Amino acid sequence: MSLIISTAKSGRLQYLWVFLAAVVVRAIPELLVPLYPVGYETITWYAPIMMTFKGQTFASVFQSTFMAGPLFYVLMWLVTTVTAAHPFVILKVTAPLLYGGLAMSFLLFSKRGLKFDGKMAFVATLLMVFQVAALRESWDRFRTVLALVFLFVALASLRGNGRSRWAFVAILAVLTALSREYVSIVLLVAVIGFALLERRDVLFSVVAVIPALVLTAVIVSGVGLWWNYSGGGAPTFYSETYLGVVLDVFLIFAVCFFPIVYFVFRGFKRDSLLDPVFALLLLGSFSAVVFPWFAIRGYQRWLILLVYPFSVYAVFGFERLQLFSGRKVKTLITILLIFMLSGVGYASGAFSYVVLPSSWVPPSLVRSSIEWDQVDDVKEALGWLDGNAPAGSALLTEERFYGWTLMYLERANTDVKVVPYGGGAQPTSALEQTLNDDFSWIYLIWYTDSSFDKFNLVYSQNNISVFRYESVFVSF
Repeated sequence: MSLIISTAKSGRLQYLWVFLAAVVVRAIPELLVPLYPVGYETITWYAPIMMTFKGQTFASVFQSTFMAGPLFYVLMWLVTTVTAAHPFVILKVTAPLLYGGLAMSFLLFSKRGLKFDGKMAFVATLLMVFQVAALRESWDRFRTVLALVFLFVALASLRGNGRSRWAFVAILAVLTALSREYVSIVLLVAVIGFALLERRDVLFSVVAVIPALVLTAVIVSGVGLWWNYSGGGAPTFYSETYLGVVLDVFLIFAVCFFPIVYFVFRGFKRDSLLDPVFALLLLGSFSAVVFPWFAIRGYQRWLILLVYPFSVYAVFGFERLQLFSGRKVKTLITILLIFMLSGVGYASGAFSYVVLPSSWVPPSLVRSSIEWDQVDDVKEALGWLDGNAPAGSALLTEERFYGWTLMYLERANTDVKVVPYGGGAQPTSALEQTLNDDFSWIYLIWYTDSSFDKFNLVYSQNNISVFRYESVFVSF
């Protein structure tokens, strides 16, 4: 480890080291699960959408995915078109490469934006790469990771010289907005906040972010920015109550940051580039607790993003504890090794301290939307539907089964309509939709040991079963 730190003092080699570290640790779960890409949204949304790319044009992909952050999908369309590879293969390669790009951009931000010396920037980046929160983000939040790459490159350029840099910032801000809307909000706040705190180039900063601001406003208008968490209507891991939200917030914070919080506390310091970012992330993370009736939507997303300023503050803490000099360097190396070992354990599923359940952080990265030993059962159940569901049927699919259904039900959305509903929710709204649309046969795919009012089990394959709505039964 000391050899790596010593070698990494030489400019470009630092970027190679952090890139390789990030790629290797993120590739571990992909190698352990060779047939499918890991991640919840990977299977639920990315792969199914990519399977529709055949015959589509750049314009059609951009238009159809615009409200979801189209840049990642356009890039995946380009790769799919050029290589003709299966989406699973592309996603398994893309995930580690994106994480490597994030590591390099964070190193650039640490050196140029925060003016860290080589050793501090390298340690901050390694610390970030092997933390549970950053690894969880790379698990299936590919659009977010892509946006973060642009974010950190843009922040790195803010402390540069010359007003021409604002054109570069403007381009990066647009790319961020086209990747993920809430990361774009972070960048917009950071750019304006930095200019105001530095008391220079305020007008240039405003002009630079206007195009991205317009794009972000259009996208946010479609998904919303505020949510009422004060009770009811906001599903959480524990319950649809305010107390359930509070518990979830603090459990996510605990499993992500308890190993680093001491160093963050010791190293916290003001910085005109970091202050606006940190303030916004705190607001997004805890507004659901402080004023739940009008909170920023998606506290889980903002909580995870705290890993980036926390990694910086922790390194300031290392510096304050004098771990970068003298005999205490061995202590610093030991701390880094512990974080690296913990990250590898989390990525591989071999061991993990993440034992508290929450709505956002899985126990390890070797996970999908369903258990791996259930994939074949799902395929068998969908195969039964292919052979037995009458034409004009509807299949209700909870979010975790939606992607698998689109990929492995051959009749999906031809003569069997696939009707998805939200994760953890009851199929009530989806059932009402299909009844209003006068479907004669309505099926539901779900776990065998479950029951639903007016649904009867008609096919079972181990843990996965197909249920049929009883009011449409007919005799033969």
